[in-house]
Amino acid sequence: MANFSPRKDVAAARLRNKLRRNRESLADQFEFKMFVVIDFKVQSKKTVIFEVDKVYPMMTNDYEEKMTKEMEKSEFSKESSLELLAKDVVQLHARNWHCKRRDVIGCSEQVDFMIWPRNDVQSIRCHLFSRWKHETKSPFKPCMASFSLSHSEYAAQLLGHRPTSQQSSCVLTNSEQSMLLFLSCQSLETSRGPTVIYRMHSLCVNLPQAELMNWDSGSYCNI
Repeated sequence: MANFSPRKDVAAARLRNKLRRNRESLADQFEFKMFVVIDFKVQSKKTVIFEVDKVYPMMTNDYEEKMTKEMEKSEFSKESSLELLAKDVVQLHARNWHCKRRDVIGCSEQVDFMIWPRNDVQSIRCHLFSRWKHETKSPFKPCMASFSLSHSEYAAQLLGHRPTSQQSSCVLTNSEQSMLLFLSCQSLETSRGPTVIYRMHSLCVNLPQAELMNWDSGSYCNI
């Protein structure tokens, strides 16, 4: 049986060289679908699934100035940001979504989900699908990379966060730095004293360009 892996690697290398000459990224040649899945600790509470209306790919090398500014005002560390910039990574951003639950009428809206204080969320997961832009009649295929942020991971980050009048936002990330949640925070006075409300207003996943063509079997209909 013929081994097509070397041919695939050579073709991918040629494509990258062509894109580099044209100042384009490999991610620009793909269409993406993304689904955000929120799991709850109690089984009686149904999992919530959102489909992202449009996925915005952005190379970290082209994102350097903005990311550097985010380092200065967020909890996302300088070391982590510089590590991402050093890699050939594409960031896939989600800003608007709609609910896919059958018992909920979903319409497009800006990402908005209260993260804290609440203790019922088990995890937040992203499922990414892609296809070549010129293959418009082909189905979207699931990317093999997985993206997940557990309640324990983000709770540990939020417990140590102290918002100020100059800082009304923060960024959460999982241990692999493959998923980022962008939050707004608001301080409120309650009967129990002051509290801070954190809401997710956008998110993104980080995927090395080398993994853009690593697909698994299946369909987004199976989510």
